[in-house]
Amino acid sequence: MTRKFLGTAAVLAAALIAGRSEAASLVTNDEFSLDARGRMQWLGVGQHVADDFRKDARLYLFMKQARLRFNGRYEETKFDLQVAYGPEDTVAASPGVTLGLLDFNFDVPFVLDTRVKIGQFRVPYGRERLTDSGTMSFGERSIQSLGFHWNRDVGAALHTTRGKFSGALGIFTGGGRSVPQRYLPEILGTPMIVGRLGYNDLDEDVFTVQARQRTIDRTRKAVYVNALYVKDSLIGHSSVLNVRSSDKSLLINGNWNPFIGRAPLSQGEVWQVGGDAAVRTPFAGGVASAEAEVNYAHFQNAHGELALKGGRVQVGLAKGPVELGLRYARLYPDTQMANTYTPAGATAPRNTALFESDRPLQEVTPSLTFHYRSNVAVIMDAPVLIDMLVFKEGNLGGYVATEQPDQASVVKPGTYPGAVVRQTVPEARLMVQLTF
Repeated sequence: MTRKFLGTAAVLAAALIAGRSEAASLVTNDEFSLDARGRMQWLGVGQHVADDFRKDARLYLFMKQARLRFNGRYEETKFDLQVAYGPEDTVAASPGVTLGLLDFNFDVPFVLDTRVKIGQFRVPYGRERLTDSGTMSFGERSIQSLGFHWNRDVGAALHTTRGKFSGALGIFTGGGRSVPQRYLPEILGTPMIVGRLGYNDLDEDVFTVQARQRTIDRTRKAVYVNALYVKDSLIGHSSVLNVRSSDKSLLINGNWNPFIGRAPLSQGEVWQVGGDAAVRTPFAGGVASAEAEVNYAHFQNAHGELALKGGRVQVGLAKGPVELGLRYARLYPDTQMANTYTPAGATAPRNTALFESDRPLQEVTPSLTFHYRSNVAVIMDAPVLIDMLVFKEGNLGGYVATEQPDQASVVKPGTYPGAVVRQTVPEARLMVQLTF
């Protein structure tokens, strides 16, 4: 066992030192194959936020990602395992809950040239969220993603590719990834049902989406429509959507949605629809690309309803070791979104509005990526967040809403006059990414 472990470690180290960007192949034969991949992202962020308590200029340094992935096949069954170490594992909702497992799933042949993917994996909705973050030419996903993402969940999906047609229909718990075993009283609603259908001449399949392509033989494109529906289930003292511990969009975040956790608890319904498209073509000895995506989401229960809409467009040009990109994104939160709190001595909760107008949150982000080696990339971008919400906490400082969305909880009367303000927030990000 020790010899096998040392041999595997030697292969991984050699792959990184040699500068190979492809996976390290550990085993390959007619019956079984196993590949290993790793990624580290080191991120520095500078921003300017008008702040009455702290300095306006800010500087941060993070280990954004530290991931290890193993995937391969056994006969006709594919498998995929991906884990996150360090920073991504610190968002656990309570002691004893670990969110380090990102993916663990099997993809099994089924009838009529279809396959079934089962386990924990990305919900097949929306191009931006399905895109492998290691192939992006920006430091973060766009702000529109905050309103519509479900990311990973536990479930099963039937999918197929027939010529240029590609599609998937999945059913998921709705509770997110890495849900612990807790046997609680419940009133069942409807599992999360997700569909993604479209024309595909660009991606490997519905679940495998990459934003980066430095060479291409001809013009290729993909166009998809997406739909999602879930009716909440009451569990214990709360509900599935209310206690979802990770990948919680603004629509079901209790710090933004004043209805989702209101007593008496009500079984809410969420539905989303959207579409996305991408095209890449040879241009001037390189690859020109463009993407667009729009989404609409709706929440309703016995206490009220909310709606979100948003979208993004982006263009890029890759030639040799250099990539240029430009992205514009917009998100329209609902004016009824509010932070719910109970004042000291009060018996009923109150709401503090987060929005006084329906002006959208906007983002404009130019980017420059330099591939120092095939497995080393330096990504520089400069987002400008327009009409961005900043939550101000008395005697402490302000939080940029799209980067610290849960800090909407500090918006309470008496803590700071005008606790929610809108600002234009300029940023500069530098990310170094190493992969094998």
